[in-house]
Amino acid sequence: MPIKFACPECSSAYKVPEKYAGKRIRCKKCEAKIRVPSETVASLPSQRTQAVSKRNVLDSKRLSGGGSSSKRSSSTSSKSSASGRSSRTSGRSGRTSTRSATSARSSASSGGRSKTGTQRFEPVDLFSGNKAKKFQRKKEREEPLPTGEGRLTFFEDEKPRKNFKVGSKGALIGRGGKSTIKLPSESVSSEHMRLEFKLGSFIATDLRSTNGLKVNGKVVRRTSLKDGDIIQLGEAVLRLDC
Repeated sequence: MPIKFACPECSSAYKVPEKYAGKRIRCKKCEAKIRVPSETVASLPSQRTQAVSKRNVLDSKRLSGGGSSSKRSSSTSSKSSASGRSSRTSGRSGRTSTRSATSARSSASSGGRSKTGTQRFEPVDLFSGNKAKKFQRKKEREEPLPTGEGRLTFFEDEKPRKNFKVGSKGALIGRGGKSTIKLPSESVSSEHMRLEFKLGSFIATDLRSTNGLKVNGKVVRRTSLKDGDIIQLGEAVLRLDC
């Protein structure tokens, strides 16, 4: 007598000879292995219902697993997005800090640093009264200096303090820098005046100094000099003997 039963996985109905009782066969639809019952199942529709219910439970579990996977994926994506935003924020903060540091360094190198340069000074007019006499020679030299040779006398507190020899190669006069004759006065620029010997006479040139150049009380840019001239570089006073 044939045995009737249904696949518990996909509820497909089967009818097999009695000799297959207790043996396993493969479902042609879902390929699940099915044990053939020893006798015909009394309620085939009920068995199908159970099979469908079991399949629905399995599908539900698979969907639940997929949902968890989806949630995990969504969570990972959210974390990645948050990490990206954090990196961008960190990058912007780094650039802002760099700009702030650069701005601070720029401020320190310009306005934040005290300036120590030539002080502005209005040269005294030595020729308005008898002040110039304090810087002139007291008596004439017995012998003139050789051509192309001269001497600069530096005055401080209206008294001669130091003599500098000058020759045909000239001299660069200032407070520092490349000056060959250095004068200790803050009113003198780093490179204030150039002294040259050309065509038989000494020539003085103002090198765009802060406080200018005066010769015998007159402001000059470039002029030839003669023996006994009084030269003013800011507060510093020189006399040329040549």
